[in-house]
Amino acid sequence: MRAIKSHMRILSLAPLLIAVSPAYASMIVISGVTELSPPPASLLPGALVSDTTLYGFAEQQGVVLGSSLNVGISLPGTWICCSPLSPGTIPSGTTVNSYLLYDSPETDESPYNFRQFLGQIGFSPGEKIVGIVIGYLNLADTDALLGSPGTAYPPASYKLGGLENNDEVILSANMQSVYVNFYTEVGGDDMIRILTETPEPADFALLGSGLMVLGLYKLRLRSRRTAGR
Repeated sequence: MRAIKSHMRILSLAPLLIAVSPAYASMIVISGVTELSPPPASLLPGALVSDTTLYGFAEQQGVVLGSSLNVGISLPGTWICCSPLSPGTIPSGTTVNSYLLYDSPETDESPYNFRQFLGQIGFSPGEKIVGIVIGYLNLADTDALLGSPGTAYPPASYKLGGLENNDEVILSANMQSVYVNFYTEVGGDDMIRILTETPEPADFALLGSGLMVLGLYKLRLRSRRTAGR
């Protein structure tokens, strides 16, 4: 009877195992970044400035790419402007989430003609970074597809929106976090667009059912051992 009750307890947990699967498509601030929710109304020059923080926010989520998308960084490692990149292509049909990291100083950091910004963000377990878009032209080209619908972005003609000498981007080995070290002049900004991919919901259902089967197997094995005593 005890074994039957234990089996029923595991069965009753089956929907819960699926329901409590982690909520993905979420940015996690690790250091130096202020998360904006909702996204800002404008990133036009002078609209969002700070001497103390980078800004990060979620843009379009669950975008199915209608064609392949080229990105500037696709492999783990350190990229310092303007060394060779690790370009890659995200295949057509991939479902991606988009996030933007951005800074624009109000004043220079005396005695320099720039200000330094350090920050790091990560993502929920299972949400994997598949590429980083850099360069003001590449960013402008993807604003309509991946940018926040309510945000005004700098035009392609705004050449102070890309990364400059010594700006650093580090993509972690597990493809789940990004560290940046930006040097930005007054009147300009530094920004990158980070694209992630999450497992399909069916994968979570499979995980939940797998856990249920494993629990039933262990209880059955335990009940056999108890009966044999």
